[in-house]
Amino acid sequence: MRQINDSALLKSYIDRYNLQQNFSFDLTKAAILIQFDTDEMISRAGEMGQDFRILVNGECMAYDVTAGNKIHCECLYRGVNFLGFISVLWDEPVINNIRAVTPCTFLSISAVTYRGMLLNDLKFLQFGLRSLARHIRKNHTHFEPLKNRLATLILREERDGAFHYNLTVCADLLEVSYRHLLRTLLDLCNAGVLQKRKKGDYLIVDREYLYKLSSYGA
Repeated sequence: MRQINDSALLKSYIDRYNLQQNFSFDLTKAAILIQFDTDEMISRAGEMGQDFRILVNGECMAYDVTAGNKIHCECLYRGVNFLGFISVLWDEPVINNIRAVTPCTFLSISAVTYRGMLLNDLKFLQFGLRSLARHIRKNHTHFEPLKNRLATLILREERDGAFHYNLTVCADLLEVSYRHLLRTLLDLCNAGVLQKRKKGDYLIVDREYLYKLSSYGA
């Protein structure tokens, strides 16, 4: 990890993603920019959170290590994401390992300095409540059939009308076997919903059908 001392870049991220609207205090004074390299550990399970972080660039993965010493991906963070609500606000240990999949840039707010302000910041607490509620709602989809869960994932992660994803990670996220995932993708291709272009790259042909299957259409 390294700190980036660039106040103009810090402000550009705050303005670009309208981050100030979620805080009552001045983010340009409270936050610093930090960066992690690809494969660098961002946090480890069991550690105490030292700062509240806002991912503004890059991709990172939250995961557990099973008893068989295998990595189980809990979720991928892409684009703007807020990490550390529970561990920072209530001084509790981090529950997942988080590793940088690509170079990652964060806004970092010191827990020691700003925990009290965050706990009394109505804007921040309202935003945190919305974020945690969305996370719980997203986890509820784990009880749905695979095709429905996959449709939700495709729509959430699609870029430029296509779904590009590491299918091993995808199977892990959906908690199914790799073979079961491939069969489901093949079913969607045969039904004219997707068009396979290469491994892990599918063009979305029938967005309306995916929407009806997904939690967005529920």
